Amino acid sequence: MSERHQEALAHLSYGLQGSGGFILLTGEVGTGKTTVSRALLEQLPEQTRTAFILNPMLNEHELLATLCDEFGIRYAKRSVTDKKLTDKLSSFLLAAHAEGEQCVVLIDEAQHLQPQVLEQLRLLTNLETNQHKLLRVILIGQPELQDLLRRRELRQLAQRITARYHLLPLQGADTERYINYRLQVAGANRGLFDSRAITLVHKLSEGIPRRLNLLCDRALLAAYNDQSQLVNSKHIREAALELDGHRSSDNPRASRWVAASVAVVFALLAGFAGSYWFNQPQPTASESTAQSSVANEDPLLALTRSWQLPRPAVEQPLCEWVERYDLSCLQGVLRFDQLIKINYPVLLELSDGNYQFVSASDMVPDPDWTGTFVLLWQHPPGYQDTDSEIYQQWLADALAGQGAAANIPVRQQIQNVQLAAGIPVTGELDGVTLSWLSSRSQRGGPRLNTTADPSTGELK
Repeated sequence: MSERHQEALAHLSYGLQGSGGFILLTGEVGTGKTTVSRALLEQLPEQTRTAFILNPMLNEHELLATLCDEFGIRYAKRSVTDKKLTDKLSSFLLAAHAEGEQCVVLIDEAQHLQPQVLEQLRLLTNLETNQHKLLRVILIGQPELQDLLRRRELRQLAQRITARYHLLPLQGADTERYINYRLQVAGANRGLFDSRAITLVHKLSEGIPRRLNLLCDRALLAAYNDQSQLVNSKHIREAALELDGHRSSDNPRASRWVAASVAVVFALLAGFAGSYWFNQPQPTASESTAQSSVANEDPLLALTRSWQLPRPAVEQPLCEWVERYDLSCLQGVLRFDQLIKINYPVLLELSDGNYQFVSASDMVPDPDWTGTFVLLWQHPPGYQDTDSEIYQQWLADALAGQGAAANIPVRQQIQNVQLAAGIPVTGELDGVTLSWLSSRSQRGGPRLNTTADPSTGELK
């Protein structure tokens, strides 16, 4: 698994140990949700009883019956009622708890669940002791599942989700490791893809493992037909042509994504001005169109795409929208040398109201930069519950990794780290400090300066 898959597994494993009843894993088609769920099930203790629902197109009665079938609960099918099924499930869960067993329900393609069925699941999770839920539910689905859970009638269920993770596509380095690993498992004793082929296949696949598999498989066949010892860019393009039915040197899906979101991007940029950055409702379509001629480049689009995010939601402020991908916005005023230390791609506000996107290839601010900025940073493990053991362990490790002595108060540790890092010294785990610590951990996400020492942020 990639770093992101491993991080997703850590979030879900922690959720099963918590006190809540629901765990959520989302991701686009082919990103590896099934891989993570299988790894999670392999880690479950022997005293775990599991029920799998692979076809979520059920009503409330069918859900109860399916759960009874999966757990091996016998019932009279001809005269059964919802109450009888619920009573049998409750008795089963109480008996399992008395025997020291945990009961887990895993539902795949959960975005297809009806709201009434989700509410029925919530009612089943009401059965609990003073310390534990007797039933845990793992919901796995596409991003639409998150939209479904934001519905008002499901707000009680949403509050019971103790762990959630959105699985993003692979980064470029992960793609190369993924390809080489699969080749090694298949028996190859050397690399079979040249560097340009790997770069192109990552671009055309958008980092989605399932599409990577298909492209690489057909590219290997194309190389074999050419009697070539290596897969090159030509073979990748032939594979893409075979899969998609058209030739494109650029990412076809990305091109459509850019064309469809130009108006959205400029509407978002229009809402950045002043102290209401990223927190205002999106402008209307007519306002978006008026903004579309402001500039040829789309700084916000560049920022979101650097994190491999999908098209931003029009109806939701960006800083709220990115939270579903375990990201947060950081905005304010800093010196540019401090922004470089944080080491994430950044947007700089210019005096004329426009924005400059600063990436690894462009590390010089515009002379008209006002000093204000906005960037995205990745949540550490357990960030949704800062009192959790997994978050506290991450914080202790992060501070220790920056030389903080464990025998002094945490506030003093933070101050010492801030002073050594050259970032504002507050003694608090503010956004600047958290984003700085996050960028120093060996986790996914783009970097502003890829040649920086990960422990110090200084240029090598």
